[in-house]
Amino acid sequence: MNKLRKHGVYYDSRIKLLLILLTSALAFALGGGLTGLLLFGVVCLFALLSGLWKTSIKVAIVYIVLLMLAQVLPIHLSSVITFFLLRILTIALALNILFQTTEISELIAALQASHIPQAIVIPVAIILRFLPSLKQDVLYIKQGMKTRGVGLSFWRIVSHPAQTYEGFLVPILMRLLMTATELSASAETRGISYPCEKTHYILVDFRLRDSILLIGMLALFAVVIWTSFQPISF
Repeated sequence: MNKLRKHGVYYDSRIKLLLILLTSALAFALGGGLTGLLLFGVVCLFALLSGLWKTSIKVAIVYIVLLMLAQVLPIHLSSVITFFLLRILTIALALNILFQTTEISELIAALQASHIPQAIVIPVAIILRFLPSLKQDVLYIKQGMKTRGVGLSFWRIVSHPAQTYEGFLVPILMRLLMTATELSASAETRGISYPCEKTHYILVDFRLRDSILLIGMLALFAVVIWTSFQPISF
């Protein structure tokens, strides 16, 4: 059994993927204000359902603070918060649900069970394995910079941009190239692109609970879309 399931209610990873796609599309297609707040509420509800209590509370606090700042700041700063930061924060929370509660092998098995073309499955598999590696690389480079007495802070970036470029950006770019090459080679070695029927040690099945959650999610998104056409706003 997937070790991540015990942290919250387990449901099919395809629902989480659909949540990301719908959230990303609606976040920029619909207006802000009450509609954006309701959209964030839907994503936050699924984050709580997945057991991400601490993450949900932290992101919700940041969202509320930014929303309050948008009401008092000048129009140019308020627009940046309303039309960019709040929407990116909503999408980031939806992505966090997938990354923290789903193993990559489970998602790949679910996509292949849904007969998704390999041209989509392979890039998704590489990207999802790439992001955790990138996070580790950033931590290692920052630790290496501290060891050399070159901390990575906002003031140092502003006062010594060339040193920041040399100490952080160059190593991270090299690591990106190496990591991408290693992950691609690893996927090919495992035969991910070989045209044959593949088996998985994780069994993927769409159960009654998943159907109920899917219907509930679509109903909530329908409410969000309906609200966007109403004159109510703030």
